[in-house]
Amino acid sequence: MNLANNLLGLLNILTFLISVPIVIVGVQLYRVNAAGQCLEVFRLPVLVLGVLIMVMSIVGIISACCRISWLLWIYLLVMLLLLIGLMSIYAISFFIIWKSGGGTRVPGTELKEYKLSGYAEWLQNTVQGKGWDSLKNCLVVSQACNYMPKNDTKIQEFNMKELPPIMAGCCKPLAECGFSYKSPTVWIRNNSTSSSPDCKAWNNDPKVLCYNCDSCKAGTLEQLLDTWKSMHFLKIVFLGFLVLVYSIGCCAFKNTRKKPDYWRQ
Repeated sequence: MNLANNLLGLLNILTFLISVPIVIVGVQLYRVNAAGQCLEVFRLPVLVLGVLIMVMSIVGIISACCRISWLLWIYLLVMLLLLIGLMSIYAISFFIIWKSGGGTRVPGTELKEYKLSGYAEWLQNTVQGKGWDSLKNCLVVSQACNYMPKNDTKIQEFNMKELPPIMAGCCKPLAECGFSYKSPTVWIRNNSTSSSPDCKAWNNDPKVLCYNCDSCKAGTLEQLLDTWKSMHFLKIVFLGFLVLVYSIGCCAFKNTRKKPDYWRQ
């Protein structure tokens, strides 16, 4: 077996080992109660991705070690489709997602507020209806707002904290509501003149707060986008790795088309 086949086999062994924990995570997500878990949004893609990588790795190992040209051809075709799909997704995310959101800083504070209208329409649709019910239940069950600052007795102290997007959108009312501060998650409702539905949706009940607000939906989107953006380097590395595997696979495929030396004798 030549160098290209050896490398292809080794790289696919590596990807197979990587796929095992991905599949395990995907299976574990399915074993979790789906009624109130935000992980429900990610469980199917995680499981499908893990199984796809595992199957492709096995096919790559067999085709490289056994020099089966037709199987290697199928492997390369699926790999090519995967590369095209991932590149398309990354390109769309770069031009659309990176332009969305960002939030607006409240004057005189370190706090940011997020508007749902500041995100692409298709992103807004992901936090509507049943999709939002699942995410909202997750936030309530996980008690996301319990991580709000505890020791801020004055509004001035609270205003100097830079909150994560989910906390900024779901755990406090909008500044325009004009509520009086009592604690980070307890606010006294005044005669607000704001027309924002979020002001009416606010409730000091820990299970309600602003989970029904558009600002909470926007904050959740911002948190997801922040995670997506932080993985930008890893996505480029992953794509580069797949391109390397595909290139070596092409060399191995060319070699499988050649007759072994003992056939030529």
